Amino acid sequence: MKQILLEQFTACYDKNAWFVALKNTLDALNADEAAWKPAGADNSIWEIVSHLNYYNYAYLERFKGVDYKYPAADNDATFVAGEATNEAWKAEIAKLDSILTEFRDLISAADETKFGEPVSASNPASWATLISNINAHNAHHGGQIVLLRKLQGSWDRTKGVG
Repeated sequence: MKQILLEQFTACYDKNAWFVALKNTLDALNADEAAWKPAGADNSIWEIVSHLNYYNYAYLERFKGVDYKYPAADNDATFVAGEATNEAWKAEIAKLDSILTEFRDLISAADETKFGEPVSASNPASWATLISNINAHNAHHGGQIVLLRKLQGSWDRTKGVG
């Protein structure tokens, strides 16, 4: 189970497989491009990355055994963008990389039995199910990022299928 989850995690995060991995969707993207959204769009790339950081961090902490409580009032509040500077954007990407790198390392180091355990007393899903859903969630938003980049003309098709 652990090996399958790690392979899926990697394909969804940083190694292109059947689709462009999340980290690779952000390659060579500047702050203005990350903050852009077309008319009628709900979220910018930056807002999507902020949302991913919020939920990936929450579950990383829970995987470590922390009784993490969501600070946001609702899901919409997790889609936020910082000041549109390249430094702030680089920090947002670095945060994503730090969270997902640590999460993958913890998954790799975990005992196989961890993946059959319930996430918490209030969430009876197994860690295997939850991590699989996290991977799908990251891949889903990676696809949105590719679409937004195509709409703005910043997607380099040589970077992967998209």
